[in-house]
Amino acid sequence: MKVKGFVGISLILALLLGTSGIAVGAELFFKDYGAAVVQEFEVPPNVPAPDSAGPTIAEKVVYQLRRYSQKFGLFDIVVKEGTREIPAGKKVLLIKGEVKEYTRPTVRRRIFRSFIPGGEYTSTAAFAAHYQFIDNESGKVIYETDLRTTGHFEQDTVDYAMERNAEAVAKVIYRHKIGK
Repeated sequence: MKVKGFVGISLILALLLGTSGIAVGAELFFKDYGAAVVQEFEVPPNVPAPDSAGPTIAEKVVYQLRRYSQKFGLFDIVVKEGTREIPAGKKVLLIKGEVKEYTRPTVRRRIFRSFIPGGEYTSTAAFAAHYQFIDNESGKVIYETDLRTTGHFEQDTVDYAMERNAEAVAKVIYRHKIGK
């Protein structure tokens, strides 16, 4: 009886500490940065993606970062590289990446998934990219991540998957700048 009580209390304590920010906290990699510059993404020749995918995802990342910056105060300035000068004294975070996957939706995959219970609600379009967050002054890579997103329900397009990917980047920066 005492062992069951000890295990029960330990489990409750672990759940409380695990869900609170005390036990598990995000590292604040981007805390000191006041500006973000997004480079056009590379599209390797072996990836079946149009060359326009690189500039398109860069524009979408700039848009989502501006949206999150307005709402949560992430950065004072968010620009695409070469469009505007950054004032002196701002610590700049450079964001660059590489397109890894660009999968267009197909009717055949959609039909096949309709035979799986609930599968008709899954997307067949996907987009993936490898992101690097670099300190502009030193050129040192601070953080790297791979993100893959898909379309959603009725919006089964690569464009929407790219929008979701850009928003996922904004969430990664939010988590590593604010700490929530």
